[in-house]
Amino acid sequence: MPATEETVAALRKAVRAKTTAKKRYDDTLDALAEAMADAIREGMRQGEVVELTGYTREHVRRLVREVEDKRAQAATGS
Repeated sequence: MPATEETVAALRKAVRAKTTAKKRYDDTLDALAEAMADAIREGMRQGEVVELTGYTREHVRRLVREVEDKRAQAATGS
């Protein structure tokens, strides 16, 4: 028995909501990584960033490294 139009519409709506939430999450994580990189660049200790964010040192290092790599690529036009 095929799904009703209402069921298909509900599924499509749920997929759109998930996609929107994922994009919002990714954008928020990017902004947080940028803020962490700026804070460390301005002299905040990594340990303070770890304490504020709840992330591990390695996770902070990885996110900040990604930001620095993006910034370097943007500066060189690559």
